[in-house]
Amino acid sequence: MNFQWMNQNTACPVVEFHDIRTEKFRADKYLCLVETRFAPALTAAGVSTLGQFRVENHPDRLLLLRGFAGMAGRRRALTAFHASPDWTAQRAESASLLKEQQVMLTRAIAPADGVRPIRRQERLTLVISELRFPEQIGNYHLWQRLLLRKEGLDPLAAFATLEAVNDVPAVPVVKNRAQHFALLPNDGKPPEWPTELRGMLRYAPEILTLEPAYSLVW
Repeated sequence: MNFQWMNQNTACPVVEFHDIRTEKFRADKYLCLVETRFAPALTAAGVSTLGQFRVENHPDRLLLLRGFAGMAGRRRALTAFHASPDWTAQRAESASLLKEQQVMLTRAIAPADGVRPIRRQERLTLVISELRFPEQIGNYHLWQRLLLRKEGLDPLAAFATLEAVNDVPAVPVVKNRAQHFALLPNDGKPPEWPTELRGMLRYAPEILTLEPAYSLVW
């Protein structure tokens, strides 16, 4: 790859994307559980809650971002969280609210000074790209960034699949998929991908509009 991975000494170089589909009309209940029971326990265990979002036009879909100082820090933090009374008490209820959950384990590419919690009022665009081959991610990232900058959509942050052994069995992660994630300001529609970029992908990019997620159930 011809780009620099983020320095391990920066904030949250390892990030989990939790792509969640709740049972119908249960997204608010699940968010309430996350905000009131899980978020405090995750923070106490050493997990950084970077953002939680609703996906526009998908009322039962949520996206949660969790950050870690590294893989060893991730193992320690999630082991502590899964041993906490909050997780033990609410695990069954959480499972009953979920229809599907995919966790993508990624490593941050940008910004260079580290990933920090996203301001809760920010509305964002997320571009998810799945590449044919992992070794293409470096070139894809650079060419995509140039394309988006020309349109005034300079990415706020970018991430790529982290090929590493998942040493937290309680959090299964997606395997054997080379994915790139770009978070953009919601200032306009991303342009059409040129042929050279489309040729690197297995499918057309998935473009999602993200709304800051707040629980409406208390």
